[in-house]
Amino acid sequence: MITNQVNKRNAVKSLWSITVKSLATAAILAPIFIGNNSAKAVTLDFESGLPSDVLYVQDFSTGLVFGEFMPDIQTLSDGNNVLRLSEDQTVAEGGASTTTLLYPNIIAENVMVSALLNPAGLEDGDEGTNDRILLYARINLVTEDTYVFGIDFETNQIFLREVIEGDIENIFVEEFVELDQNTPYFAEFRVIGNQLTGRLFDQTTEQVYEVSFVDTENPLSAGITGIATNISDSFLPGEEDNNNVTIDNFSVSSVPEPTSVLGLLAIGAIGVGSMLKHK
Repeated sequence: MITNQVNKRNAVKSLWSITVKSLATAAILAPIFIGNNSAKAVTLDFESGLPSDVLYVQDFSTGLVFGEFMPDIQTLSDGNNVLRLSEDQTVAEGGASTTTLLYPNIIAENVMVSALLNPAGLEDGDEGTNDRILLYARINLVTEDTYVFGIDFETNQIFLREVIEGDIENIFVEEFVELDQNTPYFAEFRVIGNQLTGRLFDQTTEQVYEVSFVDTENPLSAGITGIATNISDSFLPGEEDNNNVTIDNFSVSSVPEPTSVLGLLAIGAIGVGSMLKHK
């Protein structure tokens, strides 16, 4: 029993290391996209197809794939386009363990990252997702550091973590919650100063879960952002799973450090309202 737990923990650490090391390798490609960092906010709604100013990365046991992978655009029954980050094969069959979208054009310390998760989950015939979705903030492509807000639909967990040099350095918060694999959620990850806050909202814009942490040790500096789908811990070390996540309205905005709690609430309210409204 102990051996299995150790093996699982090592496998999890290995997957996280691969994930963040892939981001570090992406530094080779990032200068192609990074301009003068003049953008302060962006929302990708995928209505015009795949955006050209992002990096797509897939992690395989045999190595990394850059540029060759292009995710699919799925049109829902209401005519709305969503992005499907998926892999047909399981990791054991040679498929990707992680599929990542990076947005390198906004480099910020105080930042809000958000997205609509699993918007295809209510479509007939769609199985929803049993994966873990990761929102990244303050990614440093050179040092392999980042903050992570994770939502695991298989183990029913949400968490805040810090990755340093490609490995999980700190598990700030982990909470068990009740998640529906076939229901869309709006996820928001804010990192302002040394305060990390991850929040989940339902379709009515009501907040259902929140985790927060104050990093007083050595807060990470400004970086880029991203979103990824990663196989759940429950499938390790057998890795009998494949990536299958849909997202919409991926948004990144650099924000000033608020001078009051009202400032924080206003930012969150505006973000949730705009993301969940029907296009």
